[in-house]
Amino acid sequence: MAGKEIDELFGKLELCDKDKKWFVVYTRVRHEKKVVEQCIKNRISYYLPLKDSVRRYKYRKIVFRKPLFPGYIFCYCNLDEKRKLKNSPPLTKFLDVIDQQSLLHSLKQIHKIKECKGELIPHKYLTRGRKVRIKHGIFTGIEGRISKRKGLYRIVLNINVIKQAVALEADIKDIELL
Repeated sequence: MAGKEIDELFGKLELCDKDKKWFVVYTRVRHEKKVVEQCIKNRISYYLPLKDSVRRYKYRKIVFRKPLFPGYIFCYCNLDEKRKLKNSPPLTKFLDVIDQQSLLHSLKQIHKIKECKGELIPHKYLTRGRKVRIKHGIFTGIEGRISKRKGLYRIVLNINVIKQAVALEADIKDIELL
């Protein structure tokens, strides 16, 4: 599998099996794709949001994909599958997710934005700010906290379990307060 591009999503972003739940897998940075290979090998559902990164060299530029949240993978598995993953070398630890619905909601929003070719920008985790929802356009229904900087409005999507966030730029006319 080395050199082969991986999919961001294997399986579905849902809670459909009462024996399974979503976990956050924390691994060493730049080892996320090795854990993903183990997930595929063991047929374990995962979500690894990726972003494009560009490296410019003297006569060319190279675009490659790297994790949106370095060191983190979201896996949907049961205890037996979790045990299999724990035995894989690059894995560091599992973080339990208390609020499964909240995590799933955040992951679905990120997936929707990426499916619609929206650009997610890494952002600091927000604990303050008004909660808003996008009411028009291809990102209708996306919810987060509003952030304004240098005249630009951003909808910040917090991933509470890992205390990280990403943002999507939005037009203020398309936003409604919650």
